[in-house]
Amino acid sequence: MKKFGYAAAVCAAALTMIVSGCGNNGNNGAASSQPAAGTSASSPSASASAKPSPVKSDVTITYAAMQTQIKDVDKELAAKFEQETGIKVDIQAYPDDQYRDILKTKLATQEAPDIMLMDAGIIMNNYQPDKYLMDLSGESWVGKMKDWAVNGATVDGKVYGFNLFSVDGWGMLYNPELFAKYGLQVPKTYADFAKVSQTLLDNGITPVYENGKDGWHSPIWVTEVTPKALETNPKLFDQLNSGELKYADVPEFKTALEQVADMNKKGFFGKNVLSNDWDHGYEAIATGKYGMILVYTSYQQEVAKKFPDSKADTWKMFPIPLADNTGFGVSAGGEVQVVSKTTKHMDEIRKYWEFLMRDDNVHSYYNGHDNLGETSLKGVEVKPQTEGMKSIQQESGGNMPMSFEVATTFFDGSIWGKGMQDLLLGSTTPDKLLKQLDDNRAKSMAVAQ
Repeated sequence: MKKFGYAAAVCAAALTMIVSGCGNNGNNGAASSQPAAGTSASSPSASASAKPSPVKSDVTITYAAMQTQIKDVDKELAAKFEQETGIKVDIQAYPDDQYRDILKTKLATQEAPDIMLMDAGIIMNNYQPDKYLMDLSGESWVGKMKDWAVNGATVDGKVYGFNLFSVDGWGMLYNPELFAKYGLQVPKTYADFAKVSQTLLDNGITPVYENGKDGWHSPIWVTEVTPKALETNPKLFDQLNSGELKYADVPEFKTALEQVADMNKKGFFGKNVLSNDWDHGYEAIATGKYGMILVYTSYQQEVAKKFPDSKADTWKMFPIPLADNTGFGVSAGGEVQVVSKTTKHMDEIRKYWEFLMRDDNVHSYYNGHDNLGETSLKGVEVKPQTEGMKSIQQESGGNMPMSFEVATTFFDGSIWGKGMQDLLLGSTTPDKLLKQLDDNRAKSMAVAQ
């Protein structure tokens, strides 16, 4: 995936309007935008609970998401919805590493699509939901969602997101047969993990596939040590959110960064870590060229589909053991569909969501999303739990708190990702990276205040 950023002038103008800035990594570029529509973002009358007007059948709903978030089934359901209602859903897919900055700029310039797929949890604060997003608290479907789905879409007591995702987290996926062949046990500490990795390396197997080219992925090595950090400091989230605590004050974060650098130095990621991308991970792990991969719990279903002979559906997972972590950090519900206050099509969006929640379409949606597990809807289960989820829950002993990027404010994934790439290049150190992250976060907090 290519790095992308908006021109400096656009970023500077938008920075005064958004909480966390554009996050430009120094690359200039341009992207097409939809014409501004509807009420002003500052209009007090913009509310999803307003009295509905007649639904028109000749309108287009714009829907923005990352490229990897859109599956064939989303396009199929959009086509089916248009056939039934005449309402078109224009799905706009953006490169993953550009998407968050694009959203911030489009919101700030009042050019946002009608629906946007957005990270769930408190990270939604990065987009100033009270200013730019519809309050969906009064919608009829809220009561049909599971508690975690509603909580993950709620900021400051207001529901901003329609959630059809799953609660999940990231861990180390491995083939138990490979471990058994070399007498390896699931590691509980980093020292154990290093021994497992060295044994694989000594036998001609690259221990870990890391898609270092994709800046969004590498920070997961740090965010997944949240359970260990919470054991040390149960007030971690509150103190980070209040500004009392900095990233550099959390010893587990520094340790995790040091150990990522150590893994790279020892060759555990192989020789091409910064050339590896997400798409090639399936083959890398399926063919046995790599021994482990850091993924979500339903990833093995995708591998099994692409490589049926891999027996990936039998593989298992364990928590990332950096900083001697043994817990499983989970999401706030993955991603939610939010609505821009500038939309003119709230009634058509309601009709679209009603369509997606229909029993036949819910099953199609979840069956078509290999990266999803349990549904967000009460009383609706469409998939069996994966071996990955079962095993990582067992290995973590049920210690499954939210990871800090979805539970704390002003987590900037683009800054984290670029910093992690610099760490892998050897052009920065854990201490310098943490200071950079803290400085960036302090600026964002100052703007918000």
